[in-house]
Amino acid sequence: MAAKRIGYVDQLRGLATVFMIETHVLNALLSQTLRGTRLFGAIDFVNGLVAPSFLFVAGFSFTLAVNRKGDAYRRFSPELWKHLKRLLFILATGYVLHIPYFSLAKTVHGSTAEDITAFFAVDILQCIAFTLILMHLLRIAVKNDRTFNLVLWGIFWFFIFAAPLSGYFDAGSVFPQFLGQYFNRVHGSLFPLFPWSSFLIAGAISSQKVTFEKESNFADNLLRIGTGLVVVGYILFQLQKSFFAQTNVWNYAPGWFLLRLGFLIWILQAIIWYEGKRKFGWSSVKILGRESFLVYVAHILLVYGSSAKNPSLVHFIGSQFNYLQCFLVFVGLTVVMFVLAYLWSELKSWNYQLSRLVQYAVVTGFFYLFIKNPY
Repeated sequence: MAAKRIGYVDQLRGLATVFMIETHVLNALLSQTLRGTRLFGAIDFVNGLVAPSFLFVAGFSFTLAVNRKGDAYRRFSPELWKHLKRLLFILATGYVLHIPYFSLAKTVHGSTAEDITAFFAVDILQCIAFTLILMHLLRIAVKNDRTFNLVLWGIFWFFIFAAPLSGYFDAGSVFPQFLGQYFNRVHGSLFPLFPWSSFLIAGAISSQKVTFEKESNFADNLLRIGTGLVVVGYILFQLQKSFFAQTNVWNYAPGWFLLRLGFLIWILQAIIWYEGKRKFGWSSVKILGRESFLVYVAHILLVYGSSAKNPSLVHFIGSQFNYLQCFLVFVGLTVVMFVLAYLWSELKSWNYQLSRLVQYAVVTGFFYLFIKNPY
């Protein structure tokens, strides 16, 4: 059962990775004249499930890892410290992608207030890493499994129903800017903790259920739970639009969150069914899912560029393509990302130490150039 569970988790992450590439290509290259149509609205709704999928899978994997590691992840063991360092690396990568200039001197002395605000904006990497670190610390503090599950349910509902309130105030005026960005989208954060962390916590709760239930029962329950969430979420969403028109329902509405979670649960149930019917173990989608972090960073640099002013699709093309042209770019970029993910996966399987050396060399080279580049 464990192998299948990991299988459909990788399938969901891989599917989210594919749609992530499509989303960013479309957002970057599609002509502005095509964005007001119903077709774009439908595509945008589907693309809106990409980030929740990544968060959900991260939470699902959290519980699997905690249960697999046992006591090692319930205290500050060497295994946990190693994992926390990886999460800190992911957190740092999220900020590095926002650096205003590819020069330490210019970043320190030449950054404007707008540059600093953009640098501290919370993206999907920061949201995932920060929430997972918080959950690991909670797991150390709360030893009892039953109590920890109650805590998970508590913070799940807290992040959902406190989200509308968090959107009403400027957290940056109360907390330091780097911390205030985690509360809402007032200063440009795309994925603040409210309500996005709840998708991750929902994944952790779901993973707990599949650990203690038969897989067939779990899949059946998912179908019912997803349907219930869609119905309740839609009703709450419509009520909030009617009675609280001044509230940004797309960013903070509990109903909109529950609606998206319900669709996500349906997708998970379909993938579990698909995994049960598959006859081959190898999957290109799984490879993309397992190397989703590498694919995320690489495709962001190719689509949007960076402060290092590397060649990017936005720079060379801009927002002028039609749907067919965007689709062709998406297919080509997905192939490139798959080749990269496959080669990296094979390198890690063949010689893990060499892959670590390559990683250290890339990071060291980046910081050397970042520090060395003049103002």
